[in-house]
Amino acid sequence: MEVPALPAAAALPGESQPTPAKPVQITVLAAHELKTIKSNVSATLVRVEYNGAILGDSSKTDVLPDGTASYDFVTSFECNPNGPNSLADIAQKPVLFTVIEVLQKDKKQKEKTVPLGQAVVDLLPLLQGQCSFKVSAPLYAVLPSPLESLHPEAKGGLEVTVCTEEPLLSAAQLSNGNLLSVTLEAAYSVPEAFTPAGPSQNYMACLQVPAAEEKGFPLVFKNGILKLAGEKEPLPRPKKWSLANIMAPGALNMPNSFVVGGPYEDEDGELNKREVRKDW
Repeated sequence: MEVPALPAAAALPGESQPTPAKPVQITVLAAHELKTIKSNVSATLVRVEYNGAILGDSSKTDVLPDGTASYDFVTSFECNPNGPNSLADIAQKPVLFTVIEVLQKDKKQKEKTVPLGQAVVDLLPLLQGQCSFKVSAPLYAVLPSPLESLHPEAKGGLEVTVCTEEPLLSAAQLSNGNLLSVTLEAAYSVPEAFTPAGPSQNYMACLQVPAAEEKGFPLVFKNGILKLAGEKEPLPRPKKWSLANIMAPGALNMPNSFVVGGPYEDEDGELNKREVRKDW
């Protein structure tokens, strides 16, 4: 069973101090190569979501013959160290973008919208001293129904900029802070109650990590999928975001981040030392 990995959990000093909320501005500039996903797409809009909330929808935009759609859509949310969208959320939750096709109907019918592709953008640079950055995020096709002529393997691109008026972390927090990255690769020898028979189910795991000021910080790994007995995960395989409400499976993969595996002798755990193994 592969459990999607959270990219990072932060132990950030001063998070409990009363700090004013700081806006994080997100600008969707344009989408490219949309016609490699669906050749006859003519109009789209883009939806931006963060931490389970919809930040807004852009206006409908025509797709040019070269597959480009210019949105210039600006939205934002507030980073509140003591509330929703905390620094810990910034560390481990990316922004989700959904490009939605707008189907033109006749005068008697309303316009119909259909998800076309999705992309994610990591906000971790905001906790590494940057106030702004620009990224071209891969746009993955939403898996089509049998009646739709989409190409799930085709990739477009989404140009996005992220900025804040001032750093989310002070110079002292940057120098004294500690960013912990945790990857949960897989679970083995799970209980018999975990069975692949019957209706499909997703599993999750949770662990508690010590954080600043002796405050525990929970890490939740969601969307675990049970594999059949004897079925092994391929190596290397991409690490995955722990995201809900995502329809394009390819967008769950973290860019340039892989589980490479290795012999357990190389792991720094509690039960793999030579003096322990001889007692097995």
